[in-house]
Amino acid sequence: MTGDISCDVDEQTNFGAYTDFGRLRAAIVGSADGLALPPFNPTLHHYNDEVQTALRRSGDQALLVAEVMPERWHKTVEQLDQLAALYESNGVQVYRPRPYSEEETEYLAHLQPGHSLLYPADPVYTLGKRYFELNIRRAYRRKEVFPLREIVAPMISSDAEASHVVMPAPQPFEPSSGGPGPYLEGGDMICYQNHVFVGESDIASNRAGTDWLESHITPEYQMHRMPMKGTVLHLLGAMVLIREGLLILYRDELNCDLPEPLKDWDVIEISEAEARAYATVGVSLDDERYIIPAGLHRVNEELDRRGVQPIPIDFEHVGYWGGCVSCATQAISRDP
Repeated sequence: MTGDISCDVDEQTNFGAYTDFGRLRAAIVGSADGLALPPFNPTLHHYNDEVQTALRRSGDQALLVAEVMPERWHKTVEQLDQLAALYESNGVQVYRPRPYSEEETEYLAHLQPGHSLLYPADPVYTLGKRYFELNIRRAYRRKEVFPLREIVAPMISSDAEASHVVMPAPQPFEPSSGGPGPYLEGGDMICYQNHVFVGESDIASNRAGTDWLESHITPEYQMHRMPMKGTVLHLLGAMVLIREGLLILYRDELNCDLPEPLKDWDVIEISEAEARAYATVGVSLDDERYIIPAGLHRVNEELDRRGVQPIPIDFEHVGYWGGCVSCATQAISRDP
């Protein structure tokens, strides 16, 4: 059942994801179960003003969202379930993470209390047949790898070509999002054939993280670093590849030109307001259909004109917490 947090793992899932607009076959969809946000600190600027105010009021304790904002929490649950149902209606095998164990909720709580499973695209990444467990800057989110690992591990163990790569732990630091890292977040990674585009900024993935990734994927993949200004959290907040030769771009966020493999692509340019509405944070079902948060009418028209079907979804309650459709989706099986 879609609304159920857990799902039996189907070991027949053809594990592996290659290009971000390849036909989506299987995905993990996030969960709001037990959502608890960390105490306020200035590095949490990606949260909206209302959330930041609530975090300040919670003092040094994690904010239990279901208790403090019950209506918002229930609507978040509903929209995640609706996304899972949309995937299933389009033939996508959907998995949901189990709740945290009591021991897992306390993991790294001395650095930053809290726990979330909303956005499984950030702590891990599937690149070809490799499953990477990464390091998120915000320590309260680093525990997310454990429930996700439980879903993917049987698929990897049953596939002789698959591998499981765990990033070295970041050096402890105060605040927990500082220090040398290494930091690398899945929301900063975009795959196209044998090219991987990776965002770098002061608020998410850093050079130590991208250096580590490059050492693990070359020469099979060519990595393209894309420095960002940090007005949005991840590269996926500024760019998405829709199909061969077509992308959506919030150009003002980049501190670089488009990498060589993308320079001749058709670009749908978007405004800051459209970027804030998560125009680039959708998910392609394939190279002809793009799930996009509702309300982006101009972007939908641009996609329509180019023969791509936009599939709007109400996702404002999930988006309220700082992410959108692609953040809530970890693609674990896509066609090449």
